[in-house]
Amino acid sequence: MKKSFLVLVMVIQILALFVFENMRALFTSLEKNEIAAIIAQSDLQAELHMQRSLRRLPGAGRANYFDQVLPMPGAESSRRVIPAGKGQLLLIRKSLDGKSGLLFKKTIQSRQLDALRQLKKILSALIIFLGIFIVACGVYLIVLLKKREPEGGSGTGSIFQDYLVDMKNAQLELQNQVAEQSRSTFQKGELNKSIINTVHLGVIFISASNQIEIFNPAAQKLFNRSLASAKNNSLASVLQGHPGLTAFIQGSEKKNSAEIESGSQIFYVDVVPVADSGRLVLVRDISSERKKEKIERQNANLMMLGEMAAALAHEIRNSLGVILGYSKAMRTEPEKTRKITREINFLSQMMESFLQFARPVEKISRKKTDVGKVIAAAAAAQEMALDLPDGALHLKSDPLLLNVIFSNLVLNAKQAGAKRLRVEFSTAATPSLTLADDGPGIAAAIRDRIWLPFFSTRDKGTGMGLATVKKLVSALNGDIQLLESAGGAKFRIVFYI
Repeated sequence: MKKSFLVLVMVIQILALFVFENMRALFTSLEKNEIAAIIAQSDLQAELHMQRSLRRLPGAGRANYFDQVLPMPGAESSRRVIPAGKGQLLLIRKSLDGKSGLLFKKTIQSRQLDALRQLKKILSALIIFLGIFIVACGVYLIVLLKKREPEGGSGTGSIFQDYLVDMKNAQLELQNQVAEQSRSTFQKGELNKSIINTVHLGVIFISASNQIEIFNPAAQKLFNRSLASAKNNSLASVLQGHPGLTAFIQGSEKKNSAEIESGSQIFYVDVVPVADSGRLVLVRDISSERKKEKIERQNANLMMLGEMAAALAHEIRNSLGVILGYSKAMRTEPEKTRKITREINFLSQMMESFLQFARPVEKISRKKTDVGKVIAAAAAAQEMALDLPDGALHLKSDPLLLNVIFSNLVLNAKQAGAKRLRVEFSTAATPSLTLADDGPGIAAAIRDRIWLPFFSTRDKGTGMGLATVKKLVSALNGDIQLLESAGGAKFRIVFYI
């Protein structure tokens, strides 16, 4: 037998031995995974059996999953695998009420597990056989080399060494490829984690067992819950204050999207099922967007109202002018003439105020304005005391419209009997301010009517002050609300820049 052929046979055997060893390692890993799956399934079945026992529900068929279910004194819950003959026995202890419990016994076996173990036996036998054969070939090659040392003997050894070097290089290349794949997988995982943590949408992943596994920073800020308090908990417990949102997510078996209103917030939700792993939920707070749309609708309604009111006021004002002319011609009863004139002037003043209110705000300038200075000027004009915060609030808005807004608010406060005003600023992403007075406040019975044109609690009041304020705040993409207050009136204005 030629030495080169013998070396080639040994190389092929070594390669086969390497392949069989890797296959046996693969089957060993699959066997461990199968055992872990059986243990996890058994633990879940035991937990279900315990829940039914605690709730006194019928558990038909559940206990048949285990070899034995035995009562035991109270003990901590645990899992243990012990040898049992040629197989393994799983022991699961579950505590019912601290004083008693159940012991579940399950033989770890399945068709896949039996098949994997049989394949491992075959591969082990092949590995042993190849090992013995390689040793025999090696001994025989050494004997041949010792019998004669021809001139080309060193060439045979060189060929053998080249095969070994090639094998070593192939092994190193395979190790490098595995390491590179591991690094690539790790980098992709870190990239996905970075994207999830930096995206502005709330990202929630709910596993098939209805437990939260991913709860990114945007979701933590949106629902005011930390990752530690959300992870591995149910969706219902984490989103306790949003039952409508929870019901929509849990009821979406397929890909689904909707706007969900929950309290003062409006959410746009996308639910994407991920095979059998669970559900991916994307949540966005669109409350500010919807409020802006509401303000735009209000402005459109005011414009339509203005067109109708302008025509009506024009006709009324013409008729009042005629009545005023005839009343001045009456000389016999001067007292009645004065009363008629006074009422006509009052109605004319109301019509003029309403015309100004109904006229749309066509031109709005946007300049950097110190809101505190505008409020201070309005308060000084009415000789009202004012408490301003230390910080300033700058808005890119129309200073003339802001002056009209705060002048009306300050005048209303003074006419109601207030002596002092207090202002607070909020410079968050959506700036806002509160303006409170020390007057008698606004009665609960009329809180919803104060924004209506012509509504006034004073005799001969036009009732257009707060209606004008509401209109101008809306024109500046803002919203004004009357807040609950222990004393005096308190208004909050939000500017959606």
